[in-house]
Formats: sequence, C-alpha cells, structure tokens
Amino acid sequence: MRTSSIAASALAFASFVACSAGKPRQPSGEDGFSTGATGGSQTAGTTGAGATGGTIPLSSGGSVNAGSGGSSAPGGTGGTAASAGNGGTSAGSGSSGSSGMAASGTAGLGASSGAGGAGAAPAAGMGGMNPGVCQQLDVVSTPQIPTVELLVDTSSSMWETQPPAWPLLYGALMDAKSGVVAALQAKLRFGFASYKGFLGTSESDPACATMTTVAPALDNHDAIDAVYQAVGASYDPVSKPKWETPTGYAIDYATKILTDFMPDPPGKKYILLVTDGNPNTCQVTDPQCGQDLSIKATQDAFAAGIGLFVLGLGDIVKQPMNGCPSSARCGLLHLQDLANAGVGAGVHPTPGCDDWHASGCTFTHEACNQNQMLLATYTPDAPDVGMPFAVDTTATNATAELIAGFSALLNNAVSCTVDMDAIVSGDPSLGDVELTGQRLTYADPNGWILEANSYSVTLQGTACSAFRAGGQNLSITFPCDASGNPIAVHR
Repeated sequence: MRTSSIAASALAFASFVACSAGKPRQPSGEDGFSTGATGGSQTAGTTGAGATGGTIPLSSGGSVNAGSGGSSAPGGTGGTAASAGNGGTSAGSGSSGSSGMAASGTAGLGASSGAGGAGAAPAAGMGGMNPGVCQQLDVVSTPQIPTVELLVDTSSSMWETQPPAWPLLYGALMDAKSGVVAALQAKLRFGFASYKGFLGTSESDPACATMTTVAPALDNHDAIDAVYQAVGASYDPVSKPKWETPTGYAIDYATKILTDFMPDPPGKKYILLVTDGNPNTCQVTDPQCGQDLSIKATQDAFAAGIGLFVLGLGDIVKQPMNGCPSSARCGLLHLQDLANAGVGAGVHPTPGCDDWHASGCTFTHEACNQNQMLLATYTPDAPDVGMPFAVDTTATNATAELIAGFSALLNNAVSCTVDMDAIVSGDPSLGDVELTGQRLTYADPNGWILEANSYSVTLQGTACSAFRAGGQNLSITFPCDASGNPIAVHR
C-alpha cells in the first residue's frame, strides 16, 4: 500500500502557525529578524557595518527607546524596526545607508508598525502573529489483518474415498507454489486445527476428538505444513482406524482458540471449515445427526464475533445422505445451513419442524438429540445468504476447483478496512479517498465510510472488491473545512 506524508511548504520571510499547534519562527541576530513575546521585550537587530541603531524594548503598555531620547539613531545602515507588544508603539528608522533586510509584519494590539530601511517590522506580541495556517493532512493507513482458523476434518473417510480426498485437499491448501495458504499468508493470520472424533461422555468431553493445532500467525505456512503433513502420515491404511466427525465440538474448540487470540492490531476473525462428512455428536456416532449441534456452535461463534466459511468435498458432496437420517437436512443442505449461520443469517428448520419444540418435529427424536430438544435457532423460509462451496473430488479438475473455492472464500476474509494514523474530528465527507487514482464517494454503496471509532475507513461494494483484488494504491487526505479548521488530526 502506498502511504504518504504531509507535503512541506515554505513561506519566505513570514511567520506562520499550523493548526496542529506549532510555534512561529523566532530567529534573531544579524539579519534583523526578531519577534517579541507577549508582554516581553524586543531588541532590533542591525544590518551592515556602522549601524548604531538604539535598543527597542517591547512590553505591554511600555515605551520605546530608539537611539538617544527616543529619536532615530544616525548613521545606521538600514536598521530594522520591530512591531510593539500589546499597547506599545514601535519606532526606529535608519537615517541613511542601504536597505535593511526586514520582513513585513503586523503591529500588536494598539500599536503602529515601524519602518526599518526598506522593510516593515515582523510580527511581535499577542495579536501580532499571522493568522493560523491549516494544512491538509495526508494519512498513513494500515490494513486490518484478519485471522482465519483452518478447521480441517480428518475423519477416516478422508483417506477411504476414491480417489482419497486428503491429498487433494492438502495440495490445494498447502502446496508451496499453488496453494492458497502460501499465497495469502502475508495478508491473513492463518491458524490450523484438525479434528478426528471418538466417543465421549458429553459434548464438552475432551475425549470426544483429537485436536491438532497450530497457533494463528502471519507467514505461518511452514509451521502449519509441518503439522498438517504429520496428521496425514498418522493414518494407517492397513488397520483403517475409525475416526468420526464431531463438527459441533470442533467448531466450539476453534471458537475458543480465536476468542483467546488477541492480535495487535486487532482484526476480524473467521473459521474456515473443511469437511467431507455429515456431522455426528460426541455421544452418538451413528446415525450422523449432529446438524443441530454444528449449527448451534456456528451461531455461538458468530455471536462471539467470529464468522464461518464452509467447503464440503468428497463424500458429503457425492453421497449427501450417507449415514444421515432422512429427518435431517444433510449434505449440501447442511453446508448451506452452516454458511447461513456463519454470516448471521437465518437457518432453515428440518422438514416438518417449523416449530422445532413441538412433539411432531421428527428430528428431535433422533438418538443424538438429547432430551428431544434442538439447541440452535431456526427461521422458517429463511433465504440462502451464505456462500458454501462443494467440490466433487472424483472430477478431473478437482484440485483447480478446490483452489478456486478456497480463494473465493478467503478473498471474503481479506479486510477492506484500514486504520489511519489520524482521527477525524470534522465532517468526514470532505475527505479525499482515492483507490488507484479514482476518487471514491463518501457513504456511497461503492465508496467508503468512516467507522464509529473515527480512525478506521472501510471501502464498500466495488471499491472493496477492487481493493481485495490487488488495488493497494490507497490514498487518504483530509483538507481543512471552509472556516480553515482541520477535519482530522494525528492521533
């Protein structure tokens, strides 16, 4: 991203005060420039050889002594005169010689300006300063960095389908040249958690699943790759261990990781769930009717500020009802429900369960639904808002489809919000935000908005899409308002 700094400007022989509380220039000496403080004293400088100008004390309501007895000193070479402080008068002029170097100035309150050689006196004292000069502020912006927890189903079916889903998934995620983690690890903090399930005594029993994790970080490809490869090597094709799919438990686990993770600076947090099977619960592995717990876990994650994306592959795509009761929404329907819950949208109830607390809701009587009560929240006739991806791993282009799906999902995680080194105190609509040379409109659906904290700018619509696609040349400038006051100041 291009960042910029405030452009410098020079005003010859003039003092100015910036709106960001600077001080006027105050050199003194041989060039004849000196500025008196309010109520203080000031002595005129001299220029050239043979100058004999007098001393001019400046004070509020005081007198002025120039030369001898208040008259001008003879023989000066362009002596300069200074303006008086509050209530004072200024005097002193060179009687002969070449022009002194004196900048024009404004007399203090109740004072007249003096003349020195060919120039007028510089400003002095309260009321003798130039009016404040408000400069535009060029902002340094820093993109917010989201965190994505890769939550990968490593149930035994990942190795047992034909062709096995595991190597295809691993390549799409982790290949050093074409994988999405290597491509995006500088823009996203990636964490990793794989899960393979067993029977547990409750939905919070740690025995329910083996969770293998890598803490989130930027540039985390190599650390994740080492752990991911070890997970793949742990499967024995001879003994064929029975590893289950307790997705609800795994989502709760990933939510806890992200809730405890406090990056600096902060950014949005997401779970990217990759699964090849319908979910079971910790207490009941078959039938695979853990949909309610998976949706509940996703809704809880969203309530905690954590979104969820989902990609299904292998068995859940090719055989959507495998191991799943007919009373449940299985396969692609379940992926859609998770995608909706992951963005905070409503979730379809299972067929015949618009009132899921009623005794006629068949799904509540499945073995995995404890106490015949569903825990998630459902919305009859909910629209499909979330964007799940489903990839048939038997297709010849499966790897390309996986990479395209992951890229699309993770692209939505790349933040369109930048934090500024300034805070806006005035009208933000006067700000100038440009992306790749195109000025964006404030509060426009395809423009930009200022967040409630007054220091974060979010691009919207097509501007956000362009930014995510690589339009990193973002420029933000805040000028002064019509009254000459700053709209934004450094924070």
